[in-house]
Amino acid sequence: MAKERKFEFAPLPLVADVAEELETNEQPIEVDGPPTKVTFDCDYVLMENMKDYGYWEGLTQKDIILESLKLYFQDKEIRPRPDKIRNRTKVGRKPKNYSE
Repeated sequence: MAKERKFEFAPLPLVADVAEELETNEQPIEVDGPPTKVTFDCDYVLMENMKDYGYWEGLTQKDIILESLKLYFQDKEIRPRPDKIRNRTKVGRKPKNYSE
């Protein structure tokens, strides 16, 4: 016999709630197109801590990293890169063509 388990799901945030949250932030968030995929090396212990924390808090690794970055840059002064550096050609794979 299978035990009956009752789960409680939290409602997803509404678009208005997310917009209010963005408006209350002190620093403006610049959205420049679709999200960017990022790959990097990380210490094994840090990754395991993140996985363990995410498991118990119900968060994804993406959620944890994005929140960490927001907190890190919260009190930093961010100067934009020079246009020469910002506009140089990208190195790496070409983006996929989704217009098919």
